[in-house]
Order: sequence, then structure tokens, then C-alpha cells
Amino acid sequence: MKRQLFQLFAILFLVAISNVIIAQPSHIIDFEPSGVGSTWSWVVAENGDNPPLEFISNPVSGGINTSPTVAKFIARQTGNPWALFFTDDDGQFTFDANNAIVKIMVYKSVISPVHFKVEGTSPAVELTSANTVTNQWEELTFDFSSAIGNTYNRLVIIPDFLARSQDNVIYIDNIRVPDGVVSSYPEPTVAAPNPPARDPSKVISLFSDAYTNVPVDTWRTNWSSAVLTDLTINGNPTKKYSQLDFVGIETITNQLNITNMTHLHLDVWSPNFTLFGIKLVDFGPNGVFGGGDDVEHQVNINSPTQNEWVSLDIPLSDFTGLTTRNNIAQYILVGQPTGLTVVYIDNFYFYQETSVPIEPTVAAPTPPARDPSKVISLFSDAYTNVPVDTWRTDWSSAVLTDLTINGNPTKKYSQLDFVGIETISNQLNITNMTHLHLDVWSPNFTFFGIKLVDFGPNGVYGGGDDVEHQVNFTSLAQSEWVSLDIPLSEFTGLTTRNNIAQYILVGQPTGLTTVYIDNFYFYNSTSGIKEIDGNIPSDFSLEQNYPNPFNPSTKINFSLPEASNVTLKIYNALGQEITTLVNQFMNAGKYEVSYDAAELPTGIYLYSLSAGNFNSVKKMLLIK
Repeated sequence: MKRQLFQLFAILFLVAISNVIIAQPSHIIDFEPSGVGSTWSWVVAENGDNPPLEFISNPVSGGINTSPTVAKFIARQTGNPWALFFTDDDGQFTFDANNAIVKIMVYKSVISPVHFKVEGTSPAVELTSANTVTNQWEELTFDFSSAIGNTYNRLVIIPDFLARSQDNVIYIDNIRVPDGVVSSYPEPTVAAPNPPARDPSKVISLFSDAYTNVPVDTWRTNWSSAVLTDLTINGNPTKKYSQLDFVGIETITNQLNITNMTHLHLDVWSPNFTLFGIKLVDFGPNGVFGGGDDVEHQVNINSPTQNEWVSLDIPLSDFTGLTTRNNIAQYILVGQPTGLTVVYIDNFYFYQETSVPIEPTVAAPTPPARDPSKVISLFSDAYTNVPVDTWRTDWSSAVLTDLTINGNPTKKYSQLDFVGIETISNQLNITNMTHLHLDVWSPNFTFFGIKLVDFGPNGVYGGGDDVEHQVNFTSLAQSEWVSLDIPLSEFTGLTTRNNIAQYILVGQPTGLTTVYIDNFYFYNSTSGIKEIDGNIPSDFSLEQNYPNPFNPSTKINFSLPEASNVTLKIYNALGQEITTLVNQFMNAGKYEVSYDAAELPTGIYLYSLSAGNFNSVKKMLLIK
């Protein structure tokens, strides 16, 4: 009877202990579809080709494990003895007296040690236990009492710690671990800033909408300790690394030669990083990792600003250990706090810093003097401007900024694809104009187009009588003011010009072009200078002696019968003065003047001699 009472007491005690255990702040990772663990991010490492952790039906249901679903781990023969899998998805936990006992069920075909390791802000602790039976379920226990008070966030399991002569399949289930708290961090609400405009030929981009990206093998190697998520922020592709300790990015099959680059650019955003590191690895001339000629260097940014985009422009000279840069194959990002860092990245590229300016430092050139009655100006300090409804329609794809350069009002369009300018309420009649003038400056345009739209006699867009035409320019000079004087005859589709209401500017690279504009006007180029040879005595003479046509220089001869105030000037076909060759008092006699037009384009030019009360104008032809 006493024995029966003792047995009953023992049973009740075990039940009580069992109830206490169930009530402890722990939970079970059961891998069931509706349970815990099957949707977590499990990382396999140190295991040959690192086959992923699988979730399958229990191969032997019964005995101590009746769970329908279990995890399957294949320990590769080619893997390390410490082939492992881990997760950070359980969250952060602290060991105490009630949750320090960790349990795991294993089903193995061999007897071998099982290691259970915890990592986090406290020093890592790794415990060992071994199965005692094969081909049946067994529960192993790990006592982390020595780590009470320590805080962790990563569970690491090495289920078959031995050298293997074949692949071993291990099943795992019902991992009892402390309850963790998954931190909830703020996320960026705006996309990374657009990169500054750069010459695409001087950029090597891995990840950016601004440039063409080179091939990348992987944005997360299988030896990484991080979780990668591809997402978009305000329509902008972005990469998110969470639970970051370190992550490897590789271009092994397309190793980069960055010897001509000067900087590495990267935009980063994190709610919690206290350190961010970037390591570059060059595989050397043999292009093989560990080939004896590898070099590498890591640059660390301490205490970077949190909760906002930080643009990093790191001189490659800071990577002092990177003594060669011809075979860049790995890019390793490191975060602290270890295993807890969350970081978003965008605009990952190398570039060559040059002395070419990315914004104008001088104002647009002053327009040549013209008869104001022969000018219709939309935007210029030189003339009275007509009313303009808008300099950026709501259907435009561009950002407009009004600014001044050296006190001169200027319009800047950035992120330009196309922009509409309108004078719908004050449509222009340009039938008496001959040219459109526009001064443009851009650090990066490869294409620039100007479209004029006439709304037709009814003055209504889409009224059936609209006409339009676009004139395009390729390979305009960058980083300097370019004066465009476009004959309206080149707008061949613009068959009427009485109701000009829209002016559309187009730029490439699409959505990335930055362009500054000034002196936007139409004009009539009819020149007041005509070829004349009258009102000059016969003893005066003016001749282009030789050669004519010329390239690039010629001689101009003239003779004076008496001392006179003499000016000899060159004009283009529009009547614009090019240069003054002579402007002085001269005695009677014969004179010869050399003229070099090496900087001028092919065309007809006029040379004018004024002597006393007489004037003579003649043509000459420059051919290149």
C-alpha cells in the first residue's frame, strides 16, 4: 500500500512538473504548416552545396513523436563536420531559471553528436548531446543554466557533428526554446535619393535605376548570415537585409575591373545599426578565391545616422589593403548589433570622379542684339516675355526648379523624361519668325528634343486641325552652355504656325536627364547687312584676295586713297558680328589683313569695310 501511495505521489509529482514545464515561458517549434517554424527563414551553411531545410511528412509517426510534419536536414559528405542550420526568426530572448532547458527531437541513422548553439548580444554558448539510438525518434536535452541572464536572438543547430563518408539524413522536430520577442523597427517611407548625374561611361553599377547594372551572381551567398528581402519603396526597387551579421554579394562569373574608378557609392537606411562595414575582395590575376593572390579590405562607418537615407561616397583609396582592383568578385556588408541589424540599400555603384561640373557656374550667354519687333520671347532677360501658362504641365515627367545663376534667372529640369510648357491662353503666331533660339546646359544628356505643337485655327487641342513636329539633337556638348538656333523650316510637320500652344522638351537618359535652359525665344533672322559695293570711290578697293572659298584662313586686301577712320568687320549670314579685324585711323595706301576662321562652321560670311563716309560689304565662303 505504501508502494502504491508512493507511485501515485510520484506520478502526481511528474504531472505537476510537466504542467510547470508547459507553463514556462517557452514554446515548441513544430514545423507544422499552421504551427511554428515552417514559414521561418532557415539558413543552411558549411554543408557542401547547402541543400535547404525541408518540411516533410513524419517518416515514422508514433512513439514519442506523433507530429504530422518534421524538418529534414541532409548532412552532405562534402560538407564540414559542423554543417548547420540556423534562424533568427524566433526573436530575442533571455535565459532565466524557468526556460534554460532546451529540448529537440532527432531521428538519425547514425550515432553522432548534436550541437545546439545560441548567439546574440551575449557571448555565444554551444552545448553538445548525442543520440543513443538510430532509426527512431529520441529527445535530447540541453541545459543552458550557465547562460541565465544572457540575451540571444539566434538558434544554431549542428545535427551531425562528425566527418562523413556518405550523405546523412537527419529529421528534426519539436524544438522547445524560450519565447522570443521579434523586434518591430520603423521602415523607410521614401525611396533612396536619386544619384547625382554622372557620365554613364564612368560608372560601374551593381544595383541602381540610374545606370545599366552589370550581372550579379548573388545578392546573398549561402555562407551569409542575413535574411534578404527584395522590395519596392515608392516604386523604387530596394534590397533589405535583416538579422544582419554579414552578407556576401558576388560577381565571380563577371569580375569587375574598377582600376579607373575613384569612389564607391551606396545609399543605406537603418533603424538600428551602430556600425556598417563594406569589404571589397579582389580574387587576383588568377580570378580564383584562395588562389594566393587575393587581396581585400574593409571600410567601417561607425555610428551612422539612423532612420534616414545616408549616401556613402567612399574613396577607393580608403581600401588600403585592396592593392589590386582588376578582379573584384565579392562585396561583404557587415552590420552591428551582430545578428540584429536591419539595413536597406540602393544605388550600389562605382564611379570615376572627374573635374567636369555637374551644374553651371556661369549664366547662359547674353543673346545677340536683335530688333525687339522681330523677337517673340518666352523666357529671356534680353526681351519682354509673352505670358506663359505653365513651365511644367501636370502631365509632365520632370521636376522644375526656378533658380538664378550669377543673378540670371534660369530654369532647371531634373529627372527629365519630357516636360510640357504651354501658352494655351496666349497662343503664339510665329509665321513671321524664322528661327527658334534656346540656350541649354546639361551634365548628362545624350539626347535632347524640342517639339512645337500648333492647335490649329480652332485653337483647341485635339480639335482635328493640330499639327506638331519635334527636332532632335544627339551628342550635344555636356557641361557647357550650348546655343541652339533652329530654323523653323526644320519643323517640317509644323505646317501652320498661327496657334503655337505647346512646347515639349525631351531628354535622355530617360528620367535621369538634368537640363538648364535660358533665352527661349523665336526671332526673324532677316539681316540688315546686304552685299553692297556702292557709294565708294573707284580709288577705294576691297577684295578677298585668296583663297575663296577658304579653309581655314584667307587674306583680305583693301586700299585707301586718303587717310581715314577704318573698320573692317566679319558678320555671319544672320547679320551677327563675328569679329573686328581693323578699327583704327589709317593712312592712304594698300593693306592686307589675314583672317583665321578655324573655330567657325561652314557657311557664308560677310566682310564689311567702312572708311570715312564710305562702306562696302562683300561675301566670302568658308568650306570645311
